[in-house]
Amino acid sequence: MATRLLRRVRFDLMRWLLLLLLVCVQSVWAETGVRPDPAAVAQGAKLYETNCVACHRKDGVGEPYIPWSIRHPDLIQAMPLNESSHAWHHGDEQLVATILDGNQRSRLRMPVFRNILSVKDANDLVAYLKSLWSDRILACQGPAHMRCM
Repeated sequence: MATRLLRRVRFDLMRWLLLLLLVCVQSVWAETGVRPDPAAVAQGAKLYETNCVACHRKDGVGEPYIPWSIRHPDLIQAMPLNESSHAWHHGDEQLVATILDGNQRSRLRMPVFRNILSVKDANDLVAYLKSLWSDRILACQGPAHMRCM
């Protein structure tokens, strides 16, 4: 009787642990591998043109290289947001946070947009950025990028 009860408890515990693991894995993988909503991409493209293209350039190619000898120490180049740089190493939440809260290292170059853009706007911008990425890069976004290197 005690053995049967112990097996039942162990089985229930394993079932709950498996469920917890699936929920955690789903939250890590939820933002990867899926093309963004076309309506969000279209809205994000408009927002990108208004707020981002001056520094990050058309199609998210980033600024041209500035030799270190003429760079100001506080000047950080606007990085590419297409798949040629590491923007895709970050998850959606981190990209949204950078858009809304700016870059601590260079407020001059990447300002805080929280008072200009809504969270939805920032998510639409991320959708637009993700539309610039190939299926492989999209599948490797965020925490998954380490297994794709």
